[in-house]
Formats: sequence, C-alpha cells, structure tokens
Amino acid sequence: MKVSTALKHLFIPHDKNDYKPHFFRELSVAIVLFVSIFLLGASAGSSFFIHKTVKGASIAASALIDLTNESRIQFNEAPLVRNELLDQAATLKGNDMVSKGYFAHNSPEGLTPWHWLSQAGYDFLYAGENLAINFTDSTDVKNAWLKSPGHRANLLNVRFREIGVATVEGIYNNYPTIFVIQMFGTPASIVVAETKEDISSTKSSALAVTTTTNGSTTPDGSVKGESTGAQDTILPILTTNELAVVKDTSKSEFPLETVSAPLEKYSTWYGRLLFRGSRYVGMIFQGMIILIAFALLTMILVEIRKQHYKHISYGLFMFVVLMIFVYINRGFF
Repeated sequence: MKVSTALKHLFIPHDKNDYKPHFFRELSVAIVLFVSIFLLGASAGSSFFIHKTVKGASIAASALIDLTNESRIQFNEAPLVRNELLDQAATLKGNDMVSKGYFAHNSPEGLTPWHWLSQAGYDFLYAGENLAINFTDSTDVKNAWLKSPGHRANLLNVRFREIGVATVEGIYNNYPTIFVIQMFGTPASIVVAETKEDISSTKSSALAVTTTTNGSTTPDGSVKGESTGAQDTILPILTTNELAVVKDTSKSEFPLETVSAPLEKYSTWYGRLLFRGSRYVGMIFQGMIILIAFALLTMILVEIRKQHYKHISYGLFMFVVLMIFVYINRGFF
C-alpha cells in the first residue's frame, strides 16, 4: 500500500474507510493513550532521577555548566573550565541553605559566599555566586540569569576562568524545591601584570537580587547573584572566613586578557536528553495535539454530510486528555 493511500485511510473520511478515519477508531485511540501515558511516565521518571539521586544532581550541574559556556560563546566570551573545588563549595553552600532553611548569599550567621570557597580550599583572585530556586529546567534557570543584569554580569564576566555548580533538593517556605548554586572563580595562581598604584586594602562586593516567576513551578521562582572583584574594584583574596580583602598591596585593579579555552562538554548526550526529558515530552505532546486537532477538523469538514459522532467524540477525548497531560507535565515534572 502506498504511503499516500495509507495516510488517506488514516485521516480522511471516504467510502473506502466507511467515512471513519482509522486514526479515530478504537485501536488507534488506545495506542495514542498508551503512548501518552508512557511518555508522561518517562517524564516523571526523568524528573525523579534528576531531583532525587546523586547521579541526577550531577547531570543537572553538568548541563548547567554547558549552558553557561554556550551563552558565553554566544556573547564572544571564553568558556569556563569546571573546577571540583568550586563544585564542593557550591555543594557546601547548598547543604547549608537546605539545613537552615534560607535562600540568600549570606547565611543567618552572617557567613558570606566566600566562606564556602575557603572551606573547599579554593584560593581566588575573583569570585562570584549566582543562586536560583523553584526551577525544574536548566534552560529556565539560564534564561532567568541572563535576563537579570547582576546575574548576567556574573555569567558573562570576562575575569572569571572557572566554574562549579551544585543542585540540592530541600524545603523552602514549606515547598519542596531545588536549590541551584553556581560558583565562579579565578584562581590566585594566575599570572597577572603589576601596576604602579598602591592600595592598602579594600572590601568589594556587588549584590544583585532579582525575583523571577516560573509558571511551571511553585510560587516565587527566584534567582540571586553576587560577585566580588567586579567592575572597578581591586583583587579580593580571602584572608578570613567572612571578609574578602587585598592581601598583596602591590597589585591593584587590572583587566585580565581574554583567555581562549577549548570548549569541553561536561554533560553527555544521554545526560542532556534525560535532564531535558520533560521538555522533550512536552514538545511531543504539543505535536500530538496539533495532529489530533488537524485530523479532527479534516474528518468533520471533508465529508460534512456523513458525521460519525462516536469517532468525533474519540478525537475530542484524546485532545482533552493530552491537554491534561501537558498541564501535568509542565506543573509537576
């Protein structure tokens, strides 16, 4: 049977199929529902794996790093290199926020983001932190950061060389959520040019806070960004647990030349597929809805004198079920 003939039997009412397109018969409806339930289950499984397992958290962090580097390349900035110490610092910060129930750069005890860099053993010239909460998709997090001037400045900062990311599940404002912690840094071992200006010491920090609502998550999907050593401040070096100051007074502010680093993918293709599982399932659902709507209109309008209301009701039933599945997929997975 030719493809065109098969498609005609499947979607278009005519005398050969008794004016009942096969797409709206019981077997086809059952297949569509089975596939839809399977896809929703796959989306739920992907979400559970990403949010509930150590391996899933690692995949989420790797995907965010790759998305960050893609954005930097898009804006003609060098990609960042992943540093395990920055990953550790981000994880320590995330665990502290979860255990104490806060979402902020400074802890209730007043510990700054640079405390966690010290705890991880990362000695830095420049450092920055971006935070996000109530997001379930890495692309949504990246887009929210890019729309916020403070976080965008961190994400695209030419002075940063390395990056670390952690995702930690916890409870915030009585809602289960995912804390996303993104740490940037330039190690103190980097070779820099000296200047003649002599500055004794300084404390430098630029705070930018933005609240962004993500329609597919719980209320108050938020991001926070903080950096130190940005704009026209001088090099901060962590000398205590809570204060960033300049240790070497012979060095003041200097621009770091752009370093061309090779683009390394930190997430695997199957990891990216798994992490964006709910997004891909949503796209498939939308495609199926469009197909059903087109087929339903074709069945009704092509042969308007011969209407089979049972099969029309099958089409409407599939349409409504898929709309419900789209809502569930967006709202929960």
